[in-house]
Amino acid sequence: MDTKSGIVVYNYMDTFYCCLVEKDKWCEEMVTEHMLVYICSGELELISPEKRYHLKKGDAFFLKRNHMLRKIKKPSRNGEPFKGLFLQLKTPFLKTLLNESQITVPLVHNSLIAKSVYVLLDKHPFLKGLFMSLEQYFDAQQYPSKELMEAKLKEAVFALLQLKPELGSVLFDFAEPWKIDLADFMTKNYKCDLSIEEFAHYTGRSLSSFKKDFFCIFNNTPSRWLIKKRLEEAKCLITEKGEKPAEVYLKVGFKNLSHFSTAYKKEFGFPPSVIKSTAI
Repeated sequence: MDTKSGIVVYNYMDTFYCCLVEKDKWCEEMVTEHMLVYICSGELELISPEKRYHLKKGDAFFLKRNHMLRKIKKPSRNGEPFKGLFLQLKTPFLKTLLNESQITVPLVHNSLIAKSVYVLLDKHPFLKGLFMSLEQYFDAQQYPSKELMEAKLKEAVFALLQLKPELGSVLFDFAEPWKIDLADFMTKNYKCDLSIEEFAHYTGRSLSSFKKDFFCIFNNTPSRWLIKKRLEEAKCLITEKGEKPAEVYLKVGFKNLSHFSTAYKKEFGFPPSVIKSTAI
């Protein structure tokens, strides 16, 4: 069990997670493997550049790998805490399953699924039964055996293929990310808590190529550009939207308030608290 920032996470084999949240919590993370998620209680808001998805108790969705996930976990209106189950479908497991099970990947193409980060799933007894059986292990504070966990992962994959055959081309696509539009990716994801090495990886570049391409586009180093961009966004949130520095620093990608305040003062000549009082 891992407890941090108001979130309780139970983790088994870095594959099966149970997350409990009693207050609204904004979360942002890079998802490196495919994931199947089920909402046991509470609510979850998924945020993408195109729209927001509002999920509640009993809803499930599939999340594609190599994407940034922004979400807000919150209790339900009757006070029931958020509880979510997360099942990670890792690439090595999927490769083994494809070879051993002689799965024929359906030649079904869906342009919406190909472009979307999240795939919302219809309610179905297969999914509900799978996650209800997994939930019992956490409720009993016991973990399933390695063999049983592998059987549950297989059950999850076959359930997905039966419910949405077009997901086969996503699940069993093992290609690494191609070199993508760096300017577009950085503009959309500069607030993400990623290292420079991770930014390079997710744009399909080596570290040296990333730094070279970055300077050609932005005429600045990645580190300096990121700090400046985050500070500009923070200033906008504080002065134009009236948000407090303590609410802003995590949203824009800083890890602690002290570092944020120091960088803010260095950039603008005064601390964020002064901007806040002036805006009032």
